[in-house]
Amino acid sequence: MPPVFTPRFCAQCGGKLVANGGLNSGGAPFYCSGCGSPVYEDPKVAVAVIVENGDGLLLLRRAQHDQAHGKWILPGGHVDRGEVVARAGVREVAEETGLEVEISRLVGVYSYQDNPWVLVVYAARPVGGELSAGPEALEIRHFTPEELPWDELGYLSTAHALKDHLSRG
Repeated sequence: MPPVFTPRFCAQCGGKLVANGGLNSGGAPFYCSGCGSPVYEDPKVAVAVIVENGDGLLLLRRAQHDQAHGKWILPGGHVDRGEVVARAGVREVAEETGLEVEISRLVGVYSYQDNPWVLVVYAARPVGGELSAGPEALEIRHFTPEELPWDELGYLSTAHALKDHLSRG
């Protein structure tokens, strides 16, 4: 996932933000030096989809230049503000793979200490479209459970989601 930047100015008045020393009290991590408003750093929500059919589980080799470049990931991406998370998953699969999918179940929600991303992972099955790698993929292919490239996965959450999916049969 791309980096998330810490805010520096108040969205209300444009004043400079100041770190709040009482983070352990559960308060806002920042406050505005101008109007005194509390400022929270909300998590960023992403979605990924495990697409499964008779050929196995669909992964793509990431084309974007970040820490996962060239590694295998699930199709997915950002959830836009006001977008239904499951619909974002369907949209991302279509954009990245050319497939239309139907969500079958929630696999899990993954978050990690000191990581601003919350990842929601669904399982789905293809119902249309034609498999083709979008611009965010160097390569796209199905893997049987035995073939999964565990040592070449781009994110820890991908491994956790795949293990959770496979353990539920």
